[in-house]
Amino acid sequence: MKRKTLLYFLMIMSLPGYVFTQNLPLYEQYHFNQLVFNPAYAGSKGAFETNFFVHRQAVNITGAPSTESFSAHLPVANDKVGLGIKFYHDKVGVTNSSSVGLDYAYRAHLNTKLVVAVGLEASFTNYSINYQELDAFNDGDPAFDGKVDSYIKPNFGAGVYLHSDHFYFGFSSPTLLTSNDESATASDSAYDDAFDQTSNIFGTIGALIELTENFSVKPDALFKKGENIPSQLDINLNFIFYNSLMLGTGYRTNNSFNIVAQYMFSSDNILQKHDAGLGYSYTTLSTEDVAFLSPTHEVFLVYRFHKNNTNIKNPRFF
Repeated sequence: MKRKTLLYFLMIMSLPGYVFTQNLPLYEQYHFNQLVFNPAYAGSKGAFETNFFVHRQAVNITGAPSTESFSAHLPVANDKVGLGIKFYHDKVGVTNSSSVGLDYAYRAHLNTKLVVAVGLEASFTNYSINYQELDAFNDGDPAFDGKVDSYIKPNFGAGVYLHSDHFYFGFSSPTLLTSNDESATASDSAYDDAFDQTSNIFGTIGALIELTENFSVKPDALFKKGENIPSQLDINLNFIFYNSLMLGTGYRTNNSFNIVAQYMFSSDNILQKHDAGLGYSYTTLSTEDVAFLSPTHEVFLVYRFHKNNTNIKNPRFF
């Protein structure tokens, strides 16, 4: 019997960035995963790119948030269009959400270096609560009765993304539709608010500063505003060595700090070029809750396939 599951569940709901309504998960290495919250990012790498993320938050707490995501995108129509697809699964306590999204971006070259894109997204998310994992069910409370609330909700998103080889700016809302489950769930169901869909707004900005041929500095920031949660600002500073190794650190306004290490490598043959890489981030809090709500681990893998005839040049960590 899981004696403290309900208590853990309530503690998890107090984690920074997580409330009872369904807000999108937030990643530490988001600059590799911007398609998750901005459809206009599709095709921006000038190549077919895939990303896989595993995020484990507050690993010392049973049932703490855990997220897995996969995304893929590429440019088509001579770089005038970007197409993307993404999946993510997010588990917080006894709640689960699994989402699939399709992205379309129209890309316009303002000059030889600057590209602006406008993106649209259609997505479907399955939400569920498994009451059997709560102590109340295990102790025989008839209010929970062993059932699982689960259903699917559609949504739409939009965004803009402006970028060159040394600068980017993005603004997006991947969840334009807001709703609650009052009409979709029985009136006697507990914790109905866990299915509410809320709007989220993201803003990103970053730059690549090449100090020498083999050393660059990359500052970037992300702003997130969601319903029912405080606004969040991420500020990061990264150092890139030989265009292969990136080391960095960052601060989030919920008093959390992270360190990041990423490595990229290439493989070339007559027909094509491949970039592959992996990254890891470690996040901890600077508050008195550090022993309970820290640490957070995140691992990602990236694969990029370049055709020889591509006319797009993008920094590998950008």
